[in-house]
Amino acid sequence: MQPEFHAIPLGVGEDEDAFEDQMRQFARDYWGEREALEPLRELTRAMYTANAQNLVEGGTVYNALGIFPVGGSADGSRPPERVSRAALTLGVRDLDNPDPHLTAAGIAETLDKAGQGGEAQLIQLPAGPAVVHVAGARAVWETPEGDQERFFVRIEVWLPVSGEDRLLLLCLSTADAQDLFHYQAVLSDIADTLTFGDTEAENPGAVGEAAPSSPFGSY
Repeated sequence: MQPEFHAIPLGVGEDEDAFEDQMRQFARDYWGEREALEPLRELTRAMYTANAQNLVEGGTVYNALGIFPVGGSADGSRPPERVSRAALTLGVRDLDNPDPHLTAAGIAETLDKAGQGGEAQLIQLPAGPAVVHVAGARAVWETPEGDQERFFVRIEVWLPVSGEDRLLLLCLSTADAQDLFHYQAVLSDIADTLTFGDTEAENPGAVGEAAPSSPFGSY
């Protein structure tokens, strides 16, 4: 994972008190220690705690918040023009997987026929055949000043686990839709590092060799 991602506790394997302590620490890291920000820290802790429960029930094993500076200079002499944020999850789902290529093809067809918009495309990652799905969504809510709207972009990578009846689902979502191409590259870099089993032991010649170029990087 890129260093811009900050893991959000999920509480898997933790007792309730330990999980609460982890969430309090996450909220402090997010907002800082200023006393006036305690209500925001409490709101953040409660919101992410409830979200974690839903994610774990759906098979999520990793959850992170990405904070990416945009613009500015690499040496820090000019501050970033703005900050872009994204949510990243990694989940595991049970699925009958007789053959990764057939499974990936079936996932692509199902996503195309789901009627939720977006586009699904078969790709080949170093870990095997996969599907990338990109879709947008529009959220509208009422405020005293009138209706407010915001657009979200969701990028998914569905990767059948070779030799097992499971698949991995990488999902990156952001409300900063103008940064779509940036986040496609970010998720591509992560997806290209996924491996199953002891890859080096199974393929000693791969050590030190560059991974094959992924078409996902230019999608």
